[in-house]
Amino acid sequence: MPESGSSGSVRGALRNERPLYVATCPAGDDISLSSKESGEPHASLRSTNLCGRFGPASPSSAVHAGRYPGTRRAADPAYKVARRGALPCSSTIMVAGMSDATVGVDVSKETLDASSARGQRRQGKIFPNGPDGWKQMLSWIKAMGSKQAHVCMEATGRHSLGVALALHDAGHVVSVVNPAQIRDFARTKLGRNKTDKVDAILIREYAELFKPEPWVPPSPAMRRLCELQTVRAGIVSNRAEWKNRAGSGLGDITATSVAAATIEYFTSQLKAIDQAIANTIDQDPELRGRRDLLLSVIGVGETLAASLLAEMPELGVLRRSGEMVAYAGLNPSHHRSGTSIDRPTRISKIGNAALRSSLYMPALSAMRFNPAVAALVSRLKSAGRLKPKQIVVAAMRKLLVLCFGVLKTGKPFDPAIAMPA
Repeated sequence: MPESGSSGSVRGALRNERPLYVATCPAGDDISLSSKESGEPHASLRSTNLCGRFGPASPSSAVHAGRYPGTRRAADPAYKVARRGALPCSSTIMVAGMSDATVGVDVSKETLDASSARGQRRQGKIFPNGPDGWKQMLSWIKAMGSKQAHVCMEATGRHSLGVALALHDAGHVVSVVNPAQIRDFARTKLGRNKTDKVDAILIREYAELFKPEPWVPPSPAMRRLCELQTVRAGIVSNRAEWKNRAGSGLGDITATSVAAATIEYFTSQLKAIDQAIANTIDQDPELRGRRDLLLSVIGVGETLAASLLAEMPELGVLRRSGEMVAYAGLNPSHHRSGTSIDRPTRISKIGNAALRSSLYMPALSAMRFNPAVAALVSRLKSAGRLKPKQIVVAAMRKLLVLCFGVLKTGKPFDPAIAMPA
């Protein structure tokens, strides 16, 4: 069924036939959202917006169980999500053992502020953010006597992609972290200053303390797909803006004709970008195979499939469906304190907003035509506990879990597997 509308872990997948996204906790206990053991999974904070795709997906025991990760044999609650860290501890050990220096880089459009630490030696330097500056940084790291440095930087889109690729190609370990992690780390130090030099030092200190996971660059086809999806989102937004302007009651003939011509232009460009996206996926065997799996899910069309391919991280990073839900910001967020504060539970919206918005219209279609999603919706309506918009959000979450499941297992969608027994 084509989608409606526009654009659209860690260890132990299953134990005792427990679905991947249901936390193991004593009966009657609430799932904590903030404790150290079951706090916010790393997946809920986008670790990179460089289109980074990490290692290959690890096998899931859900495959051997004959069902998709995230589906279960009994009725699943609307918002139950496992709360655990997403990153394997072996990555930290690997980073700590292979690097002989740590470098923090604060990235801006024009410059790169670097702060390095090797043994007791600390030094900093500023480089231009361009090919010449990247070569200077590599020479600077080599002059320090470092054979393989651990370089950490914040994700800043294409501004940081070039230097990250240059450092990775030179054999250094590169980590691209969520800027929110650096921001909150800085708050723990109660600093009073905010400069590029201070930020570089904070990034280095963060890398020394937490040893973030190495970044693996995306393939050229994935980089192209991500850029095309970014351009497509801008075209869709601009076309909607001009459609609203044209429908607001323009009286002048010139203004009306200009608005109509602009809408027509954006429509033609949208067709061109959609064709470029389709060609990019068709020419890459891996992307083509994953797209075909996504299209097997009822309610997912070409637009949503391309959006999911561009926005979802590699399955080796998010090993459980609960982490995928948190990554999209569809996980529940509780706010309770003492006896006076008990706010309604809402979705966190701490995650990939583009991925979340692309699921809305396809979820409405899936609520009608996808038997697994329709069964969930029927069950929630019968319970009478959730409002209509909350049920739509639950359908969005279910559709995302099904997409994660077919990609994780490598099997096309089968309602008999996805439906609860």
